[in-house]
Amino acid sequence: MDVKFVVALIGLTGVLISALVQFYLGRRADLSKKNIEVRTEAYLDLMNSISEIASSSKYNEARSLEQLQKLNQAKTRVILIGSNEVVETINNFWSEFGSLNSAEAFSSFSLIVSAMRKDLSGENSLSLKLISEALFGKQTKA
Repeated sequence: MDVKFVVALIGLTGVLISALVQFYLGRRADLSKKNIEVRTEAYLDLMNSISEIASSSKYNEARSLEQLQKLNQAKTRVILIGSNEVVETINNFWSEFGSLNSAEAFSSFSLIVSAMRKDLSGENSLSLKLISEALFGKQTKA
């Protein structure tokens, strides 16, 4: 074989392999980005549903069936696509409390938010106390 042909073949093969690797890594990054976007949307929907119900009960508005359906749909989405830690903290909150009516419930709900932050960013350096105070304000213990 001619040396020029072999050099051209090596160069062409290198370009082809490089393009395939770049395609594979780009596709993997896009899937990861899409996964984070879907989880973020599901987590925000759950938080918005809970916030809507909490604020309506705070101002003595009746919790509508629509609000509860929206909450259930958001919770189901999070359970389907959320991380294991998020699903476990949601299960713990709804098993033990189900509503935000005590300091322990606030703390348990703050664990859900902490797990969501960890899932989306890879870490959560904020303390549970800080998250709880940011969500609910300072809670006085009787």
